[in-house]
Amino acid sequence: MVKFTVEQPDYEKSPYTGMGRQQYLDLCHFLLQGVFRHVKHMEDPVMFPRKETHISYPQPGQPSWRLAAEKFEGLARTFLIAAPLLAAEPDAEVAGRSVKEYYKNQILRAVTPGTCSYLMTIEEIRPQGLPGELAFQHTCECASLVIGLSFCKTVIWDTYTKEEKDQIAEYLSGFGHSHTGHHNWRLFNMLILGFLDREGYPIDRDMMRDHAQAIVSYYAGDGWYRDGHLFDYYCPWAFHVYGPLWNQWYGYEKEPWLAERIECYCREFVKTYPAMFDREAHVTMWGRSGSYRCAASAPLASVYLLRNHGQEQGFGGLARRMISGSILQFVTREECFYEGIPHLGFYGPFEPMLQSYSCAASPFWLADPLLCLILPEDHPFWTEAEHNGNWEEIESSEDNYGVSTTVLNGPGIVIDNHRENGLTEFRTGKVLMKQDNPGLAGYMRLAFNSHFPWEKLSFSGHAEAMQYLLKYDGERAGRIPNICMYAGVRDRVLYRKVYFDFQFTFQDQASIDLADFPVALGTMHVDKVRIPKKPYELSLGAFGLPVQGNVQIQERTCPRTGARAVIVSSDWGQAAMVAYSGFDELKWERRYGMNAVTEESVLIYGISQRTRYYEYSPYLMISAVLTKRDDSEWTDDELFPAAEIAMEDLQRCGGYGPVRIRLKDGAKYEVSYEGMEGTLQI
Repeated sequence: MVKFTVEQPDYEKSPYTGMGRQQYLDLCHFLLQGVFRHVKHMEDPVMFPRKETHISYPQPGQPSWRLAAEKFEGLARTFLIAAPLLAAEPDAEVAGRSVKEYYKNQILRAVTPGTCSYLMTIEEIRPQGLPGELAFQHTCECASLVIGLSFCKTVIWDTYTKEEKDQIAEYLSGFGHSHTGHHNWRLFNMLILGFLDREGYPIDRDMMRDHAQAIVSYYAGDGWYRDGHLFDYYCPWAFHVYGPLWNQWYGYEKEPWLAERIECYCREFVKTYPAMFDREAHVTMWGRSGSYRCAASAPLASVYLLRNHGQEQGFGGLARRMISGSILQFVTREECFYEGIPHLGFYGPFEPMLQSYSCAASPFWLADPLLCLILPEDHPFWTEAEHNGNWEEIESSEDNYGVSTTVLNGPGIVIDNHRENGLTEFRTGKVLMKQDNPGLAGYMRLAFNSHFPWEKLSFSGHAEAMQYLLKYDGERAGRIPNICMYAGVRDRVLYRKVYFDFQFTFQDQASIDLADFPVALGTMHVDKVRIPKKPYELSLGAFGLPVQGNVQIQERTCPRTGARAVIVSSDWGQAAMVAYSGFDELKWERRYGMNAVTEESVLIYGISQRTRYYEYSPYLMISAVLTKRDDSEWTDDELFPAAEIAMEDLQRCGGYGPVRIRLKDGAKYEVSYEGMEGTLQI
């Protein structure tokens, strides 16, 4: 089995991870060992075996350009590892082969017709496209290629003859001047054109300007861009990596206004972005393309590519700690690798998170953070001591609440760092998808947790992890919300609204008003059900618990409030759910093939059933979803955080008026949905 081990760790400068510059170079060698394991001859393209074959591409019957794209991903994405290594070690060898000679020859062979590495030009690909298909995967990989050529410019690019450079440039120009996707892909064209311009080749400057203005127009606030229609990790691993590079290559000199905006947005982004990592600097599984993994940490290094990065002394140590922690989260796990290369998955293989645009080489985008190696050895990123930023402040704080919350209204994300368990949770709004979109699983959750990843959606089961599942009488299949609107944070309470089966109108549609706030070990949910059709069964699941070792189930009741709790534990940690109001019962079930970590998992869930129309019965579903990483016993204060819950209406159903909740730690919250309808955003 394969995994990375930190050799000769430097715990003096890097007390959390032991990772210094040499260890990053060691990591490059380690990853390329896996790559070259599948290169038998220097003429062979970079091709990897596939463990999964029915979701990722290429698929049987697909056009030949898809086969070429698979080769291109193998070449370009592994070059993101080789290039920074070559910048530091021009004569680097892996598996007895010269890294420089292999990639120098492969890049040239890739644009030379007749070789086994040939990738096809845009003119050759277009006739094979589907009706209306104008942009192709090659555009993305061309961007990775020019990034690599820039990182090790003197080692490879400058050693080509003029004729060879012209041949490569002509190939790149075809894709750089062609159609692209109307989202983060515009950055790919911007980098291709920027590279060509810097090397003295003609480009269409109006086309460049159009791409750049479009990218800036996606800005939503708090450093975040809306990528097409979504907020996810494409913001950090595309916008805030490619943007600073474009500024360097082109923007600062030739589009200063646009470059200044990109610079400003990146500086704003890194102010709060470290809060999205947990105490171990781990990345949370969230959104699409999760197999890129630690690529999400890259902006913490790419911000230093800006002329005015705006980072104070000490940020370099924080950046290195966060990047190192997120890298080690994956590369130190044997289950992350298949035949020496990273799985299409999060830890091990996990098909529910895969997309048809990925191939076996796609996970190598995890190399994005390795751009830190182009920072000089005396840069603060390397010289400053590691520290854990906000986590150190949380742990030393005397605040009894033990949670640090960051509110990002732009993307509709609220981040909670929990001192007691060291985990990060974030709650997201501004999500809209078709009900049958497979990506729904990675976005439409009440919360995301850095240690308890989201689970597969089944729709036919009793419940879904961290989401409501609605079933009408007689239906076998259920439905989850497909739109989540954000109404902001008021008095420490986050308000959102979800609709089931949204298509084009809210009329007659089932919805839930969401209100939640953090507690020491998780989140309190105070949700108001607005489902007109009856009868129905509504369930809410907690985080799924990966089963490692023995599973133990415990049920408890709070003597003061009557709240019921179920606790499930394994070697992975513990998950608990507490029902205060609105639930008929709490249950749990073993599930198989649903979890990203293990084959078996356990899900706790609560159920509420209603049969009569127009009945004044409990509207509020009040619960707490809690987690621990260890096996410590739960105190009553931990398990039952609410000391008192008061409702305005005499029947205590929560049909109208505010809900007042006093926690045992002294915190007081008032939940009021009044006026929320006028503040909803998507």
